[in-house]
Amino acid sequence: MKVLEIKNLVLKESPVLYRKEFTAEAVFETLDNEKLGKKIQFVLEKNHFGDSDIQVNLLEEINFPLVSIIRRIKNHIHDMEKKGLLP
Repeated sequence: MKVLEIKNLVLKESPVLYRKEFTAEAVFETLDNEKLGKKIQFVLEKNHFGDSDIQVNLLEEINFPLVSIIRRIKNHIHDMEKKGLLP
């Protein structure tokens, strides 16, 4: 399963400047080339070194190994952050 995009990003209001919490929809391509969208929630938190720690929660069930799909989502979010695509 491949992460195609993360769309419908909504940034939740937070008084903490080093922590951003989002809800979104992750779009995957399954092994039989079908598109599948699932709601997710993720948090970007800057540590004291300036790096981002990413936590991901799937809000819907998915028929795929959880550790593997979360790792792929985190990688996609990290790439989006590097390119400046997150609000």
